[in-house]
Amino acid sequence: MKLEKYNSNRIFGLDLVRAFAILFVLFSHVYYLIGSTNPLLISVSGLFGFAGVELFFVLSGFLIGSILLKMFLSEEFTAKSLFVFLKRRWFRTLPAYYLVLLINIVIASFFSYDISRCWKYFFFIQNFSKYDIGVFAESWSLAVEEWTYVVAPLVLFFGYRMFKNNKKIGFLFISVILILFFHLLRYAFFLNTKISDMQTWNLAVKSLVVFRIDSVLTGFLVAWVHYYYKEILKRYCVYLFIISCHLFFLQFVVLNVLGVDIMTKPFYFIVFYFTFSSLTIALGLPFFVNWETSGGVISKVVLFVSKVSYSVYLLHYSVISVIMKYFVDASKFSGMQLCGFVLCYLFVVFFLSYLLYNYFEKPIMDLRDKNNSADFLKLKPVFLRFDKIKSKN
Repeated sequence: MKLEKYNSNRIFGLDLVRAFAILFVLFSHVYYLIGSTNPLLISVSGLFGFAGVELFFVLSGFLIGSILLKMFLSEEFTAKSLFVFLKRRWFRTLPAYYLVLLINIVIASFFSYDISRCWKYFFFIQNFSKYDIGVFAESWSLAVEEWTYVVAPLVLFFGYRMFKNNKKIGFLFISVILILFFHLLRYAFFLNTKISDMQTWNLAVKSLVVFRIDSVLTGFLVAWVHYYYKEILKRYCVYLFIISCHLFFLQFVVLNVLGVDIMTKPFYFIVFYFTFSSLTIALGLPFFVNWETSGGVISKVVLFVSKVSYSVYLLHYSVISVIMKYFVDASKFSGMQLCGFVLCYLFVVFFLSYLLYNYFEKPIMDLRDKNNSADFLKLKPVFLRFDKIKSKN
């Protein structure tokens, strides 16, 4: 197939990662939609859901880390540039989030759920240090990312002057220290808490902001290595991807077969499980960063799925799945009926996500760029992602 330029503002490999991530998350909730109690399906769904979210974490860390690294290395890392960065991130993520949050509150009221604590969602503290999510379950990961967008830039900003003479080491040092800090938080939790089942682990460790920010920060390390050692990464990215695949198989297949779980190895599962997952993905990411072009129908599909992925994440579970499950009991469907029902679900998800993206997300991003054009142009050398990574993210 002849390769053609894949949209001058995007990298095909990164769009592919984002597309895989959202498809993994979509698959992970199918068991709920069809009312399946099959333990194998539930187990595989859990694996896909976890992998999808971790892909989003590391990818987001890489893209945001790329911007922050450019800011850190420039002479324009000021309070003003920091504010412009935060403002652009909030324009990108918050409007659609708040819209869907309001929809969730309406749905929860219709089902007579308790919405007295929904005010926490507006400040992303519904799972900051304690899991207090009753509706909009997928918002836990969005809280992790939003807090990372605040914590990491602020720490880099205040540490900037300490490393003015060696910014290369400064960015790396601050990123590593932050990652170690969140490891220490999990270690302190391990010393003071006994967890003996996966459900408790899921709510008390996996889904809390204070224990998960380092997963996003791992992407900062990839951004740093890519910036300073791009040609080396390009030369060895295929080998790193192969190692990544082997590590993934080791963690999620071999260790499970060997009976390594929260009951037998609580220290590993609480302190280092997420580290292993993030580093595994980080090793494979350079392969996709260097996959710049593609052509044909597949590239168009990947581009579409990538663009609407945020809308899909917001809508697919707590809105669309809940409503469809309320009106249709699929637990007694035949195999063909289930396939048709799932295909109908996927069509509804992508259709409504396209509407949300095209008529809400995109206009707001265009408005962001228009309203902030003056500030952005002044800081353009800082905010342009290095090389060709300029996808609207």
